[in-house]
Formats: sequence, structure tokens, C-alpha cells
Amino acid sequence: MKLIGAIIVVLVATIVWAQAPAPRVTLEHTAQYSLNSKATGRTYDIMISLPRDYEQSARKYPVLYVLDGWHFPLMDFIQDNSIYSKRMPPVIIVVIGHGDPPDLMDVRAQDFHAPSLEANVKSGHADRFLDFFEHQLIPFIDSRYRTVESDRALLGHSSGGVFAIYALTQRPSLFQRIVCVSPYFGPIRDQMFRAVREHLKNLPSPVVLDLSAGTEADETEGTVAFAALLDSIKPVNLRYRLTVFNGENHNSVRLSAFPSGLYWVYR
Repeated sequence: MKLIGAIIVVLVATIVWAQAPAPRVTLEHTAQYSLNSKATGRTYDIMISLPRDYEQSARKYPVLYVLDGWHFPLMDFIQDNSIYSKRMPPVIIVVIGHGDPPDLMDVRAQDFHAPSLEANVKSGHADRFLDFFEHQLIPFIDSRYRTVESDRALLGHSSGGVFAIYALTQRPSLFQRIVCVSPYFGPIRDQMFRAVREHLKNLPSPVVLDLSAGTEADETEGTVAFAALLDSIKPVNLRYRLTVFNGENHNSVRLSAFPSGLYWVYR
């Protein structure tokens, strides 16, 4: 009977242990906020990865803004790895997420795509999201952290990459460094290319732009065509390059393009 009792105690303890929630993983040197946008009416997850010496120093840091919340773990790793790789300076990384709405892809398209000039094309409201960036998010970050306000970068992938180009055409002085990975132009490609021709011939101040795509991505042709457009208009004050990663597709290219693009724009 004693043996049976001991076995029961072990089984009960095992069941209780198995049902107990595992402790959550917390990344050091990070913070998270919720910020309601007056411009779009949405609430965004704002995730911060700080330079590892932020608390010990009194210096100011450049800020890198990254679109899409799922990129936060990768960006925090790049932050940590930069200590050892020494390929880019320490920066404050700000990742903007949309939470987890059931229509996430539609929400991203609305925020990242420019208002369409075509009646038969579904229109976005990137103008509102850009207003949120300039008038609410950036002041929010600058007021809470020691930032270099003259050194801001923006990284976007897919629709986020198109938003980065849209921001460059509409507010060319807002970001000094841009990493645009496998941009998805979709049905507003012609409209975006016209905006580039109209607005990027003479930038008011220097901007560094890194473009990239994979060889196995549907977006490669549009990315290459965009680089060719820049070659044709030769924008003043814009330094740019195009990299096509062999064997990578629209999603896999991020693991190569993010660090490569960041290292280049910060070199």
C-alpha cells in the first residue's frame, strides 16, 4: 500500500508539474508600449531593443525603425550580434507591429500602400500611417530615449518595403537611411514609379538606400526595374545599391538582406 501511495503522489506531482505554465522568455534591454494612432485609428505594438551599453552611457544613439512586429526577435539578435561583428554602430531599434487582427494582411496593405489614383484599385492610406510616424511615433521615441534626431533609418520588407519608398518620395528628409527588401509594388507599381520620377530627382539632403530581393521571388523583377529607374534619373543626394541574393525567395531573403543592408547603410 505504501508503494501504491508513493506512486500516486509521484503521478499527481507529475500531472501538476506538466500543467503548470512555463515561465515566459524575456529579452534583456527591451521594452514594449501600446500607442494609439490619431491618424489611422489603430493601436500599434511598439517594441524597443536598446544598445547593450545604453544604461551605462550618457550618449545619444541613432534610431532604426523596422516595420512588422514579427521581425523583433531577429532585430534584437542583430542588435546583440553587432557588438561582436562590429559591422554597424549601436542603435535604438524600434519595431512597429499591428498586433494579431484576423485580417492582418489587409491591415498591413492599408497602412503600407499609397492611396491609389486608379478607380479600380483598392486604395491604401500610407499617407495617414506616415503622418503617425512623423507626428506621433518619432516624437514619442525622441521624448523617452536619448536619440540622434538627425540620424533615422527605416527598414521594410514586402509591402513594408514599398512604404519605405513611399516615405522617401513624400518626406525625403524624415529618414537618412533606408533598407528596402523585396518590395511588393502590386497594382500601384506604375503610380509609385511616377512618384519616384517626380520627387526623387533632387533630394534636399543625403539619403542612403539599400535595395534587395531574391532570385526566386516574384518581386525580383519589380525591384530590379525600380533600381533601373533610379539609374535613369540619377537622383541628386541619393546613394543606393541593388543586391539580388542567389537562391533566396521573397521570405527567406530577409535573413541575408536585413544584416547586409544595415551594414551597408551604416558603413
